[in-house]
Amino acid sequence: MRPADDTNPTGRPPESAAPAEAPRYAVGMFGLTLISQAFGTYLLFYYVDVLGLPAGLAAMARIAYTAWDVFNDPLTGYLSDRTRSRWGRRRPWLVVGLPFYLLFFLMAFWVPGGLREEVLFWYLLTVVLLFEGAATAVWTNFSALFPEIFRGLRSRARAAAWKHGAQIAGLIAGVALTPLAYDTLGFGGMALVYALVGAVTMGPVFATTPEDRLATDPRPLGLLAALRHTLGNRPFWLFLAAQGLVQAAFGVMVAGMAFYARYTLALDARETSALFTAVFAVALAAVVPWSRAAARRGGKTVWASGIGAVALAVLPLAAARDLWTGVAAGAAVGLALGGVLVGSEVVLAYIIDRDAQATGRRREALHYSINGLITRLAITSQALAFALLTPLFGYVSGTDPGPAPGAAFRFFMTVLPFCALAAAWAVARRFPHAADDRIS
Repeated sequence: MRPADDTNPTGRPPESAAPAEAPRYAVGMFGLTLISQAFGTYLLFYYVDVLGLPAGLAAMARIAYTAWDVFNDPLTGYLSDRTRSRWGRRRPWLVVGLPFYLLFFLMAFWVPGGLREEVLFWYLLTVVLLFEGAATAVWTNFSALFPEIFRGLRSRARAAAWKHGAQIAGLIAGVALTPLAYDTLGFGGMALVYALVGAVTMGPVFATTPEDRLATDPRPLGLLAALRHTLGNRPFWLFLAAQGLVQAAFGVMVAGMAFYARYTLALDARETSALFTAVFAVALAAVVPWSRAAARRGGKTVWASGIGAVALAVLPLAAARDLWTGVAAGAAVGLALGGVLVGSEVVLAYIIDRDAQATGRRREALHYSINGLITRLAITSQALAFALLTPLFGYVSGTDPGPAPGAAFRFFMTVLPFCALAAAWAVARRFPHAADDRIS
């Protein structure tokens, strides 16, 4: 193992990022989030409730791509860490992957008319596989830049506030404002506008984001050795277990938002946008105090506290009946959300630093890709949750919603997320390190 020092990125790195790097990085994060959240939140709603694809078939399409991700995610991370080019490790992946990321997003919402049910299912499955492949390339490589650019607890806590503030702004645009966009422009028009915004925000950042050339090791680990070191890391597994449960809960809630607004709260498109905007505006305001808490207390405290707070906050969603009670209940979720976002970012960067100290090599992309794989596997909870609605509540699709769709999506948004988040909180509390500046 090579010795760690302040000039070696495998040791405890100094806080070296220029102040302007955090807001610039955040611009790229906004574009990524806008596209991915519009896709993740409204894809099933579009195919099931608008195009009439049965929920069971839509669930099958969402499950099927996870088999591809089992290979695609770790392989992409491993190859990115080993990339050697005059442009660095990450930039080639970002610049080449972005056009495909935007193209496949457009294809998801530009569906040829008159497709039969079975053909529509195969079209959805194809689009999901293509989009997820491109998304893995851009998300993994962009995320891998974070611990490389931002070093040290205070720098990372500040940058995490910028990053996740931009992510929440992307959520506002991609989730809260999308009902207005597709109500005005149609789903195809919405997708075109979002793709253009994504190109403008992501393109310049992807092409110019600096990389630390010292982080590129001339003797990278082989695939099996890299996987063995990464997957044998107990703190990393505790992190993955907790985050997997968190993402299962968030995946269900994101997929159910549009249905919950329509069936449980009886909101139209403009009221739905107002609801989501209010919730995410609260979350945006909460990121700064959570970031300051992380800088003082360490990542673990903020991360675990945020998870516990979100678990409690989802329960009032069951009591909401209209726009205003929905805003009040949703604001509590938004207030707690920042703790999970900021805390998890600091904790994962800390895990990567510890691993680099142990192996003498930095493998940010492999860590982020495995984390991304767990996230995608967890999001299959969407499919399982939708599959429960037919036997429990009789909900099949927008053309056959059953006798109690309001109760169905009240259950969908509260009971299942609470169970997953409560389990995540119990796991996060067992994380063995404070995730502060002490790398030992």
